Amino acid sequence: MNRSTKMFLLRCALVVLAGCAPVSAVAATRPATGVPGLPSVASATAYASLEAARDSVGKIVWRCLNHADSTVRFSREAVTFDYRYAKTQAHGWAFEVFANELASGLMGCVQEALTAAGWVEHYGYMADGADGSNEGYLSRNFFCLIEGDWDGGDDADSTYVPQPGCHVVVTCVPRREDDFPPP
Repeated sequence: MNRSTKMFLLRCALVVLAGCAPVSAVAATRPATGVPGLPSVASATAYASLEAARDSVGKIVWRCLNHADSTVRFSREAVTFDYRYAKTQAHGWAFEVFANELASGLMGCVQEALTAAGWVEHYGYMADGADGSNEGYLSRNFFCLIEGDWDGGDDADSTYVPQPGCHVVVTCVPRREDDFPPP
């Protein structure tokens, strides 16, 4: 468990123990605002350009692929990204993977590699469900979103066998300091 996750769980435990309204875990990742208790995102990783960030993230995704699986499809394309909180768009790059492997393995590998490279989590983009998951990461000047989807099964039918495989998209765009939920 990395430091960010531990801090998030600690804050959640304190909120439960104190019985007060929660301070958003996302607010804990907000850039320094001068407000006590809101630490800044401290990523040591910076890139000279979007292309440099793209190439670094692309290498991470490529290394995480199971190249022995002949069904893996990997592509890279220029995209227009809609920020969740900044309510604007940016041009960026997306790496798209279709694979027979479990998405959790591929996504976990990319997440661990980004963390090892100095990226930090952006909790405002975190979502997890039976048929998909999202996770955001920040460097000093870029944002990376990992989105995965797969067949999550059918809770109403115990005989249902989920289709194998996953679809994972890793998008890299310029970081915006206003792309955080309101406090």
